[in-house]
Amino acid sequence: MLGQNDISLQDNNESTLATTPLKPMGFGEILDTTFSIFRKHFTLFLGLVVFSIFGELAVYLLTDFSDSFFLRYFPLGIGIVIFVVTFSIIGIGGIVIGTGATYLSEEITIRSVLETTLQRFWQLLGSTFLWWLVVVGLTVTMIGIPFAIYFAVRWGLFLGAVMFEQPKVSHALRRSSELVKGTWWQMFGMLLAIFLFGELVHMILEISIGFILILTNLVGEIGFIDIIEWGLLSEPFENSTPFFYTILIVIHLCVFAISYPIWIIGITLLYFNQRIRKEGFDIETQARDTYC
Repeated sequence: MLGQNDISLQDNNESTLATTPLKPMGFGEILDTTFSIFRKHFTLFLGLVVFSIFGELAVYLLTDFSDSFFLRYFPLGIGIVIFVVTFSIIGIGGIVIGTGATYLSEEITIRSVLETTLQRFWQLLGSTFLWWLVVVGLTVTMIGIPFAIYFAVRWGLFLGAVMFEQPKVSHALRRSSELVKGTWWQMFGMLLAIFLFGELVHMILEISIGFILILTNLVGEIGFIDIIEWGLLSEPFENSTPFFYTILIVIHLCVFAISYPIWIIGITLLYFNQRIRKEGFDIETQARDTYC
């Protein structure tokens, strides 16, 4: 699936192979495997999430400009949007490929992951755009929200389909529908739990660091309520100094680097888990490895 390179991400004393055998997993096992893969290959995922960090930084800075920013600097605004989308897509695709490779016991490097990701960049972009177009478009009206939730779950496994199977937008969404069929409520619960778990990790880390800043008197007049609102809602602080604002951005991006890969790794493992349960992917893989 991924090409081999001469440069290894791991020391010779540490195996780059996943230790978890291919087998159907429950939700608890998916979470355990998510953290196991993230911990063992932290360097790999840290290198891949950097691309998403660039996009997140651009969004973070852009939201602090005035409402008239796009009207006054329209070409620059469009350029920033393109920058954000491009780097975010590369980061997401890279984490998906990295997760699949480590889970399937393939030796990889950041370079090989990025090469594969760039080969399927446009297909991943198209699938993501269509997912957002339908899901977000349906949430415009109250009556459309249930349909938005339905399609969000039905197409919730498209990342794995577009990155590991045929790189076609229609195929990715159709394959996700096939894998989710008959287990929609189960997938709804798992996808929601994985997403909320990643958000919970982010909020706990960010709020904890904020409390430490308060105890060390580094935040001036900022109080506990302000810190909680910052962690829960990403509410900016009023009248913060440029120095403190810079500290907040650095903290946010560091926490983002730790929490962001969690939900992508979890959804990718959920994709493989559905293939194992419904299609015998584990037996297929073992047979292929035996006769290759």
